[in-house]
Amino acid sequence: MPVSKVQKTNGTANRIVEAAVQLFSRQGFAASSTHEIARLAGVSEVTVFRYFPRKRNLFWAATESRLRRLRISKELRVRLESDENPRTALPGIIALLVETLHHQPETIRLLYLSLFELDHGADRILRKHLVPLFQPLREYLVRCASKGLIRDVEPGITTLGLVALIAVHQGLQSVLTEDGISCTSTDDAIATYSNFWMTVMLPESVISEGDLAANHTISPLAN
Repeated sequence: MPVSKVQKTNGTANRIVEAAVQLFSRQGFAASSTHEIARLAGVSEVTVFRYFPRKRNLFWAATESRLRRLRISKELRVRLESDENPRTALPGIIALLVETLHHQPETIRLLYLSLFELDHGADRILRKHLVPLFQPLREYLVRCASKGLIRDVEPGITTLGLVALIAVHQGLQSVLTEDGISCTSTDDAIATYSNFWMTVMLPESVISEGDLAANHTISPLAN
């Protein structure tokens, strides 16, 4: 039976996966043992291997359990599909990324691990979950570029750059800034990234604070 179906019908498997999420996201793949995961889940190590024959299987089950939570809200999807002006749509997209990083730090850490510690199998699993998430954004940028609403940029690279810059900057800001302090709030971060990306992408490089404030009325996170 596929792991996802096992988890839906088995509370023990769910506890094991949740324990794995906690340890893998805090300690990394190599430093987290199945013995520790079993102890945190309140089961024996034999039970862990009954559901997940290899530690790598357990890691991917833990990662997928968090990736399934990533999705664009219906409101933001409608805004993109209706080709809303980038001046108001881009802050909504950026809000989705910033709030995901803020509210789901474990997901981001597991993504990092899947790319840097476990390269084998990462492409298939990440593509399964991330392509549906970011494809609407890519298609939106294609349409905007064809209408002259944004600069003529390669949409795939732009989408990747937007996502990667926010993810990496949020992770490194406290390390690289002199005072070690990150953005004071998600609103500040959204406004900062929105200003930057609209300067980069829009034909006109100036946007007022009033334009930014008007764009936070719809939450981009799915219910």
